[in-house]
This record gives sequence, structure tokens and C-alpha cells, in this order.
Amino acid sequence: MKLRLVMLDTSPLISKYRKDSEKYPDAVLQDDNRQLAWLDSVLTVAKEKWVLVVGHHPIYAETNKSNSERNDMQKRVDTLLRKHKNVDMYLCGHIHNFQHIRMTGSSIDYVVNSSASLSRPVKTTEGTKFCSPEAGFSLITADNNNLILHMINAKGKVIYTIKRNDETKNKTEMI
Repeated sequence: MKLRLVMLDTSPLISKYRKDSEKYPDAVLQDDNRQLAWLDSVLTVAKEKWVLVVGHHPIYAETNKSNSERNDMQKRVDTLLRKHKNVDMYLCGHIHNFQHIRMTGSSIDYVVNSSASLSRPVKTTEGTKFCSPEAGFSLITADNNNLILHMINAKGKVIYTIKRNDETKNKTEMI
């Protein structure tokens, strides 16, 4: 079984970080277009059974944080992920709660992971399949047949599971 894990530095991909060199000096120093070209090239050659992309910032999420971050991520990153049709999950944090989102027209599971130390309130938004304000972590297992992500609360209890297999791998969510 093969799994490709692609890690992104998402801060340089968001305008508000690139525009504030004093507060976010590292984001300004990076070539954001080069990173996107790299992502495109990596996904183009990805032939693994499962492909997961990980970044700090969400593409879709319910939050009181600025919409500009998610708008930038949707325009710049989600466009590439959907183009390739081989991405199973996009995993992120930043919001400090659990969320599982499936958007109309996309076969990608968008997952926001909670934090073990600080959690924040959450409510449903467009595409929400599950959300919880509990603190915790996620555990991923994969084999030739299944890709499984368990959301686990601070007490060690599995509170939600996402399972992908050949039947669900390339199906888009229709609402």
C-alpha cells in the first residue's frame, strides 16, 4: 500500500500574511507561486492509492476568523486539489476544533483537527458532515482497501470516523 503525504506551508499562500512583513517576515520571504507550482507538479505525478495534503490553514471551515484566509486558500489551493482528482483529504488545524466538510462538486474530505490544549466553539456551515468543539487529536490508518481517520477526544474516545475506500474514493458529494 502506498500513501502520499504532501505538506504545505500555507501562511505564504494567504494575502494578509504576505502583506505584513513586520508581523509575518517568513511568509513574505517565500515564493508562494513556486510552492503552488511544486504542489501542482507533485499531484500530477502522484500515483499512490491515497493522497493527503496537509497545511496549517483551512480551505473550508466554520470560524469567526477572517474569511480572507479561506478565500485565498480556496482560490489558490483548492483549485489545484480539485484539478487533480487524486486528493483524498486536505488536513489542517488553525481553528482549534473538529470539522469534517464535503463540498458540492468535490470528492475531497476537508478535515479540521482540534487541539489537545485549546478548543473553540463551532457550529455547522455549508458542507458540514461533523463538527465538535472538543479538544483532541486525529489518528489515520490506511491499507490497500481503506483510508480511515478517527477524531479522538481528550478522554481517548473516538467521536467521529471518516472512511474512504474504492467505492467512495472518487465520488463527489451531492447535496
